[in-house]
Amino acid sequence: MKQLIAILPLFVATFTANIHAQDTFQKLEQNVLSVDENPVDSAATTSGKVGLNLSQTALANWAGGGQSSVAFTGLFNLKNDVEHGKVSHGYQIDGALGQQIQGGQWIKTDDRFSMSARYSVQTKADLRLAALLDFRTQFLPGYAMVDGAPDKAQVISDFLSPGYAILALGLTPPEAEHFKFFIAPLTYKLTVVRNEELAAAGTFGVEPGENSRSEIGGYMRFWFTAHVAEGVDWESQLDLFSNYLNQPGNIDINFSGLLSLKVNDWLATTISSQVIYDHDVTLEKEAATTETIDGVLVEIPALLGPGTQFKEVLSIGISMAF
Repeated sequence: MKQLIAILPLFVATFTANIHAQDTFQKLEQNVLSVDENPVDSAATTSGKVGLNLSQTALANWAGGGQSSVAFTGLFNLKNDVEHGKVSHGYQIDGALGQQIQGGQWIKTDDRFSMSARYSVQTKADLRLAALLDFRTQFLPGYAMVDGAPDKAQVISDFLSPGYAILALGLTPPEAEHFKFFIAPLTYKLTVVRNEELAAAGTFGVEPGENSRSEIGGYMRFWFTAHVAEGVDWESQLDLFSNYLNQPGNIDINFSGLLSLKVNDWLATTISSQVIYDHDVTLEKEAATTETIDGVLVEIPALLGPGTQFKEVLSIGISMAF
């Protein structure tokens, strides 16, 4: 009993010291967590992807008919995102160029280049005040197709012909798991036509003889991503623009989707699609024809006007992410 009484003060002192140490550790842990959640902490991520897709067909004395061909498509993507407290900014660059040689003729199968940059600031209402700068064009000239081959005497598009630039100021609501969008009531859109022949014809909505066109309107961009299955991912983007000063009911639509099927770290299949409707772009919806009416040969002009543009590209080849 005397021994128990003798060691009791030592036990109390040890127990008290242990409680004090735990309390000190908890305070230290809280301080560390508060530093990790510091509003000026930064997090940056950079990712990208490059790919090369090849296809080849060789025919010799083939009774079924057809033509030998070789095709390739190069792809490039680079993304950067930075979070610095309440400030967020980043950029994205996308490019693709596809060519096919068939019957001794080079035919373009894919051609696009786009850049976008964003900057946003978090507000107390859990919204982000945001600015978006977007630019897109193509690399090489495009030609009218005549009898299944490009006619190089008829240029219908070129680098910066058209070129589209958008500067939008607006809001980004809180992001969902797979969905986010940006709405900009104040947007400036610039259309550039550098090719003088196309500018003289007043293509892509510019006045004949002018090289650019400016528009003020409203803009919305929607993003949607989904993990469909293991190795299968879907991502899409929808852009809508309305010109406040000229037929605001004519909404420009640009939708792009990409389905990625990853076989392993370097082999992948992608299916990309794009749908565009721009009221300012004149398309040949029906080719010019000739008909005999009451014994008289009559030329019927081509049917021109705005319409829905659609593109789909299936690519199988090497893909490397970094």
